[in-house]
Amino acid sequence: MACIYREKIKDYLEEKLPQKEMETMENHLESCAECQEELDKYLDNKLSLAIKPLEVEDEVLVSRIKARIKGMRRITLYGLLGFIIGLFSRFYTRDDFILTKAIMALPYKLAEFALGIFFSGNALPLGERMNYSYQGEMGFFPYYPILEFLAATVTPAIIASFIAVVIAYFLSDKRVFRRKNIIKFLVTWSIIFLVWTGILYGTYSYALGKIENLEGIKAMTVCTAEKNSISWLARIDQDALRDEKYSKLVTIISEAEEVERKIYPREKDGYEMLVDFSGGGTIPIYLDKDSGEMIVRNGRAYQISPEKLEYIKEVLGGGKE
Repeated sequence: MACIYREKIKDYLEEKLPQKEMETMENHLESCAECQEELDKYLDNKLSLAIKPLEVEDEVLVSRIKARIKGMRRITLYGLLGFIIGLFSRFYTRDDFILTKAIMALPYKLAEFALGIFFSGNALPLGERMNYSYQGEMGFFPYYPILEFLAATVTPAIIASFIAVVIAYFLSDKRVFRRKNIIKFLVTWSIIFLVWTGILYGTYSYALGKIENLEGIKAMTVCTAEKNSISWLARIDQDALRDEKYSKLVTIISEAEEVERKIYPREKDGYEMLVDFSGGGTIPIYLDKDSGEMIVRNGRAYQISPEKLEYIKEVLGGGKE
């Protein structure tokens, strides 16, 4: 059965109802989905009148239509500006002006809090974090620098656009943009945020799977590590991997025998390799040149046989005998 207030919507828009009935309609529209939908349809169907010669006699109705157009433009503009501000919010620490610094910091800190709900378990312990320069700004994706950059850039942008659109809604004519519209926006934004979070989770999980299985090594930067000094030795990229000796070296590393987990050493005497995987992950791996013990930055440990270790040393060189 149709709502009895439905027939009064046009008169409500044109403000032809008595003051008491106007207030009653105002309260009714807050809770009646049917009337809210009818109000939206009525306004949407009349939007084209604003860009054509107007034949509508009632100026109040025309003002409502124009208010809706203005409100929609405001919402779009605020959303875009919010998104742009959010993209650069990670630079808030470089701003010396307190007001703009606070505006920039808000979406970044909210993004950091929101991502922390889902990904705080990925962050390295404080002691390890201080000695690991590849973890990024938020530190939720320490073994995937590109994903960390995207998370620290796009997430604040999504949150900043949300804040800006909410502000735009509240600045718009409340008789044109009802509570239902705001609820729809909140639901849509929540879905967007959850989808984005799911993309981050799936991408990082896939990359970690590659890293944990030492699968899909596509490049590595090799340095010699002796006590407290590290010296660059070689960059083995995809072109270099076409060379049989480097291809064999990567195969040896990928097929190393896994042993009990160990702590990544601070004092080193061997090779430290920053390894890139096809899944997008990047992680340091240390190879002791004497024992053949290979420790990944995530704590996984492997053992390379003496014969294969000698082959690696022959290919890489750089170590003192």
